[in-house]
Amino acid sequence: MTVDGGTSDARRPARLLHTSDVHLAVPGGREERAFLAALERAEALEVDAVLIAGDLFDHARVADEVLELAADALGQYGRPVVLMPGNHDVLDARSVHGRFDVEVRCPNVQFLDDPDGSVVQIPGTDVIVWGRGMVEHEPGFRPLAGIPERRADAWCIAAAHGLLVEDERSGRSSTILPADLDLDWDYIALGHVHEHRIVHGTRTVACYPGATAASKGGVPGVVVVDLRPGRPVELEWTALPA
Repeated sequence: MTVDGGTSDARRPARLLHTSDVHLAVPGGREERAFLAALERAEALEVDAVLIAGDLFDHARVADEVLELAADALGQYGRPVVLMPGNHDVLDARSVHGRFDVEVRCPNVQFLDDPDGSVVQIPGTDVIVWGRGMVEHEPGFRPLAGIPERRADAWCIAAAHGLLVEDERSGRSSTILPADLDLDWDYIALGHVHEHRIVHGTRTVACYPGATAASKGGVPGVVVVDLRPGRPVELEWTALPA
């Protein structure tokens, strides 16, 4: 899909693979197969980075075997990966990420773990990614709160794990309001909703890729994002082997 908003500039073209809600839990399970297939697709497409918008793991008690598999897969992939926590792997005292320590195990992975928000630059590209680390999945957490102004010299990607709602009085946790999506950024990479959907496309496109293992109609899949100077942002959902 093409979304209007591209302008002439000097930024280098970039391609990202966006996924979320991997939910690794059971060795050899469907989620593991989809995760490995996503990394294989990223390698085949020669993307500049993989963006995992939360919930790499399903819960804090996953076996060490699952952590080893994730670390081995990400490390062997080798290319840049940007990872953020979600509501299933929040950064509280019991977080699985305390055991995983991904940046030590996998130097190619940049972890968006600052609760106030942080920005990382994807090596070898003109792409930056901002996101807030979720410490607690609760109504007061707003995934896109405090986002800085965009940089003119970079492709600006906002990552957010949360639920799009129409009313701030919804009582739901980790909410995103329609007004939060009205950003002067290039792309908003969402996570939390398990079905692929594009939820905003007027000024900045925002997309849920869907859960890796059941992204669209129960079919495994990911979203490929193409960023090219002078052109609109282009999204393509692509199926993975079941």
